[in-house]
Amino acid sequence: MSKESIGFRIESEKRVALDELAQVMHRDRTTLINEAIDAYLDLHHWQVEIIKRSQAAANAGEAGVEHAEVFRNLRARLLEKMH
Repeated sequence: MSKESIGFRIESEKRVALDELAQVMHRDRTTLINEAIDAYLDLHHWQVEIIKRSQAAANAGEAGVEHAEVFRNLRARLLEKMH
């Protein structure tokens, strides 16, 4: 996978906190930023898919996604991240 450089603005306090965390974890800032972006994209892509499924079901006059399914998926995601 190719990599690109991007620039963005961040509050000074967040940059300091990020650098402190990187130092404690013996990792570089870029690695932590990439991990945070990966987690954000994974979560929000999953949420969008659930919403799309629910909308399609509603448009077809069917029941949407059950809350139990959503919580099972969230629980599985959390457990996966912990191991």
